[in-house]
Amino acid sequence: MITAKTPRSLEEATVIITDLQDKIAHLSHQLDQMKRMIFGQKTERHVPAVPEEQMALEGLFEQVQGGIPGFAETSERITYDRRKPKKGHGRKPIPDDLHREMHVLDIPEAEKACNCCGEKKNHIGDDITEELEYKPAVFFVNQYVRPKYACPRCADQGIATAALPDRPIDKGIAGTGLLSYILVSKYVDHLPLYRLEQMFKRYAIEIPRSTMSGWVAQICTSLEPVYRAMKDELIKNSFLIQADETTLKVMDDAVKDKCLLGYLWPFVGDGKLVVFEFRESRRSEGPVDFLNGFKDRFLLSDGYAGYNKVVEQNGLTHLMCWAHARRKFFEVKDLAPEFVDKVLSRIKDLYEIERHITTLVEKKKNPDCRAIRADEAPLILVELKLLLENPGFVVLPKSKLGEAVAYTLNHWAELTRYLMDYRLPIDNNLVENTIRPVALGRKNWLFAGSVEGANRMAIIYSFTATCKILGINIFEYFHDILPRIPGYPVSKIADLTPVHWKMSKSNSAR
Repeated sequence: MITAKTPRSLEEATVIITDLQDKIAHLSHQLDQMKRMIFGQKTERHVPAVPEEQMALEGLFEQVQGGIPGFAETSERITYDRRKPKKGHGRKPIPDDLHREMHVLDIPEAEKACNCCGEKKNHIGDDITEELEYKPAVFFVNQYVRPKYACPRCADQGIATAALPDRPIDKGIAGTGLLSYILVSKYVDHLPLYRLEQMFKRYAIEIPRSTMSGWVAQICTSLEPVYRAMKDELIKNSFLIQADETTLKVMDDAVKDKCLLGYLWPFVGDGKLVVFEFRESRRSEGPVDFLNGFKDRFLLSDGYAGYNKVVEQNGLTHLMCWAHARRKFFEVKDLAPEFVDKVLSRIKDLYEIERHITTLVEKKKNPDCRAIRADEAPLILVELKLLLENPGFVVLPKSKLGEAVAYTLNHWAELTRYLMDYRLPIDNNLVENTIRPVALGRKNWLFAGSVEGANRMAIIYSFTATCKILGINIFEYFHDILPRIPGYPVSKIADLTPVHWKMSKSNSAR
């Protein structure tokens, strides 16, 4: 409720009215934001406003007809050839590497003879129709039979038998495929363990969620050396690290009827390696401890002040994200439509340059990315900064529009440093995309059961996010490395990280 004291003079009334107008504008903006969050589109795609003179079609035709004599009488005949599209479905073809079960539908023997002369008809070809089929998950038992041998004369020599193959969980009943399926279901498909328990019951398989939780804990213990190797590679070899954080509720026995609010921090190195870490708070000690050893290189993040300490201590060049700056203006576009439209149009021009560079790279035209940015982006940035410094009207500093302008100008140096090297991205969208599965998972499993569970979550998400960036089938990856880890040489454990695993697969396929 907005309240104000009774004015005693015209001057006091003017001040009160101005203050109330500001409050009404602020509350209206909050209401619009709430409506957009609940009912509106989440995309931040910017479509520039069309000038009014372009919208007045009747006036346009009148102007053209009046200004160009003979407009109505002018005619031109245009002809062209059009390729007729092939008939058929627009569906994608079924992958060739899928197993095919052949069903031959032959005609009866009586129909293989000609009705006219009785001659046997020749087989001239086949009509092949394919349909994509599905079989429910199949449980089966791996039974390892190991014959035992003993000398009938030398009992003291013992019994000889073959060794069991390496297994993810020693003396456990869960096979590699089952464990991989549980990991993918929980951390990629966001299925809580209690749902997996219910799904398994449909196949008459009783696996309590507590048992599956224990399996996940043991698997994470096995994965820890590979996880540490991923972190070492990230810190030692990355030219650029992108950082962000997201909340994670964790059950805490010390606090009754309340969850601890912790944070998952994803760090992405050079756009190909992701390492998550869980922290019980958002304090700067998180990035400071994690990035220890990452010096004199580049760090890309949002405007959170918690990164300032690690930037200063490690001599890092700090970059900030244009997507964050753009979002702040997008959220206030209703407050000053004309001004915000100009700002968003300039930012869109910056992204068009990056999109052009990406297209050239994808077409393998080896573009000079540094030259393209240097030729086109600086002029746009100068125009944008002049527009923010001179909007043409009074922008109240405490308004949402004022905060958007102040954020961009205060971090102008960090926002424009991506021009220093063509390998530096314009925004932090890649690391934000790695957070999205966490947000989807939170809607299903709601919280982590313990701090240990949150740490395990960070380990598994590091593998799933990295595999997604590299285009690796995560089930295939887990299925391959889980039985190999126990007997793998510690000095070569880095060979099992997703980056090196993909390289070895590519080399062996040549």
